[in-house]
Amino acid sequence: MKNLMPFLLALVLISCQKEEFSPLRTSEFTIHASSNGADYPIKVALPEGYDPDHQQYATIYVLDGDENFDFVATQCESISHDLATDGVLVVSIGYGNDRAVDYTPSTAEQGGGMAAEFIQFIHDDLIPRIESEFAADTTRESRVILGHSFGGLLGAYAFTSFNHVFGNYLMLSPSLWYDNEIILIQEQDHRDEIKANHQLVYLGLGELEKSGRMLVPFQAFYQQLEENYPGIALERQLQPHLDHQGSKQPNIIDGLHFYFQNR
Repeated sequence: MKNLMPFLLALVLISCQKEEFSPLRTSEFTIHASSNGADYPIKVALPEGYDPDHQQYATIYVLDGDENFDFVATQCESISHDLATDGVLVVSIGYGNDRAVDYTPSTAEQGGGMAAEFIQFIHDDLIPRIESEFAADTTRESRVILGHSFGGLLGAYAFTSFNHVFGNYLMLSPSLWYDNEIILIQEQDHRDEIKANHQLVYLGLGELEKSGRMLVPFQAFYQQLEENYPGIALERQLQPHLDHQGSKQPNIIDGLHFYFQNR
């Protein structure tokens, strides 16, 4: 047993290390937003075998990028390899403003309501740079937005009000309760304009979130999409025995699997 201790200690240390995507295939820059005046740190993970001369790649835009980029990029590489399908560009959007300002669609007690300006920044400044400097496919159907909590709320807002920007939405524990469930109203207001578009939507939640304010609007939003969007690929997942934070990474994994299998 004594001889096993160094080995076991090494395993513990390895398991505690943060998973990081290879810096050799990561580009970093800062970009100024013309819509709100903020500066956003950006990271771009290139897929294995990146070949800009002969291939264009789908792009996954990751909100709360400071927290989620490495995990999402690593999972994308693993899943695309396991499924023997093309890899993707993973774009991390860091913080330029407080997330409660950038990710909320209306001014309320909990947020600053500048989501429109933030998505305008993505559309006007970030996407053109990604699609000019990297081998990114330029079609709506090739773009994915992934967000958790207020980031998931931002994804839902992009779906309802900026549907021309993204064709794929991975919404993890989305805060659809925000401002008296305003997203459910906005979906109805924009439904006739966007329901004929092809959509891929993954909605993930933690099972332990059902006792609070998360589950009811989550289920209502899912039902609105299921009943009114004939061209949708739609998945709903409640991660068993997990809460708001604990369910994030399992839902990232399941959401990415759903995307790669149905894109």
